[in-house]
Amino acid sequence: MKKFDFTAVTGHDAICAKLRHSVKAQQMVNAYLFAGPDGIGKKTVANAFASALLCENPREGNPCMQCGSCRLFSADSHPDLIRLQTPGDRKTIGVELVREQVIKEAYVRPFSAKRKVFIIENGELMTDEAQNALLKVLEEPPAYTIFLVLATAKGQLLETICSRCVKMELLPLPTAQCDAFFQEQPHHDTERKKLAGSLAQGNIGRGLRILKDDNYYSLYKETIENVSMFFKHPNAITNIQMFFAEKRDYIDYVIDFMLFFLRDSLRFAMNEHAPLICTDSHSIIADCSHILTSKHSIAIMEAAIHFRDRLQKNAGFTIAGLEFLTRIQEEIYDESNRRSF
Repeated sequence: MKKFDFTAVTGHDAICAKLRHSVKAQQMVNAYLFAGPDGIGKKTVANAFASALLCENPREGNPCMQCGSCRLFSADSHPDLIRLQTPGDRKTIGVELVREQVIKEAYVRPFSAKRKVFIIENGELMTDEAQNALLKVLEEPPAYTIFLVLATAKGQLLETICSRCVKMELLPLPTAQCDAFFQEQPHHDTERKKLAGSLAQGNIGRGLRILKDDNYYSLYKETIENVSMFFKHPNAITNIQMFFAEKRDYIDYVIDFMLFFLRDSLRFAMNEHAPLICTDSHSIIADCSHILTSKHSIAIMEAAIHFRDRLQKNAGFTIAGLEFLTRIQEEIYDESNRRSF
């Protein structure tokens, strides 16, 4: 049976303890908000909590993993668990979906459990109209309903929604805990496990993608290769423009990898023995760390963040990308920015 209890959660001990206590003491509220970046563990924690809430015989706040309810939950077929997800063909969760899958269902009594649990994934993608519709049921919820809203950040939801939820903010895990987790993972070479623990930066989900998703890992390797070549040969702007265009659907990941690389270059320039995030790219980072001064490395990092912000505000991809790359060219070509040897 697939595990959905709190032992499936890595870290976040204080939050899990609070949730287990609330189940044990039967002191739940009707709405919880789990906030944190993608991959941090929101869904894993919410699943464990939902499983405990629906369990017929919870033990010390944990689901028993043996009753009929737990077996249904493990099979993802529990009739009293409703998941609201972003439709595959849309970028937002609209009001009609909230009305049909949440509000309408909230007023139907549970089929087999004592409660009815709603897990709303990517809550920040609900439109304002959808959030306002949800607010009505949060203000006067049926006693048997519990809503678990997942969002990448509290600030991305309407304050009226946040104010009616108990807030659980999931923070990055300690480096040692991440490293230990990835070293225990089977069937992967040591170098890739080390890279996964480092690139995770406290986010188990991101590290697991590096470890288990070959496409994501390849994207990381391609990004490092293309960016380093552009830094060494800034006249090759066409090549990296083509790379950006090819990876347009994954540009957020590309920018993240660029920022890790730039941070490593800055660290290496200041201390050649500093620990690196991109643990498999020591020689490439050493080469690039001599191209720019620390001041202008920081300027390029700021430009990368600005590029991402512009894209999030629906700026034209081609123009925003060209402006970003031109900024890098200017930093590299300006002789006053170069290190003296």
